[in-house]
Amino acid sequence: MAIVKKLRSLLWEKKGDEAVSFLMTTAMFVLIFAVLVSGLIYIMQYYNASYMCRRVVRSIEITGVYDEAEARSLISSLSGSDMEDIQIQVDAVYYSGRKIQLRQTFSVTLTGSYRITILTLGGNPVALDLPITVKVAGMSEVYWR
Repeated sequence: MAIVKKLRSLLWEKKGDEAVSFLMTTAMFVLIFAVLVSGLIYIMQYYNASYMCRRVVRSIEITGVYDEAEARSLISSLSGSDMEDIQIQVDAVYYSGRKIQLRQTFSVTLTGSYRITILTLGGNPVALDLPITVKVAGMSEVYWR
């Protein structure tokens, strides 16, 4: 019976209660801050992908030709190492080969993924791949005869 009374008094004792509450609140604030920073980094990667797609569209508009090698080199120079599995798809009505006639519209779709590492246990990181898809339309500025 003495053990039950001692356990009951330990459960009802409030000594140290504020310290535990403070630690839990601090841990939640740190977690919320980490989630916000990760979200902002993902938004920055989305804007970076949008910029890359606009640059590819502008190069096609100026030259009037979709050159896959040139688009890949442009993407590789702008992307850095953060985005993975970058794919480019151009939807256009071609005049001949890969040439796009004057005032003919086309669209470029850039898809990729950004990996956020959530937790690293030993050598196996737990990561989350977030998809990024950007679609930008353009119009050729070159007249082909």
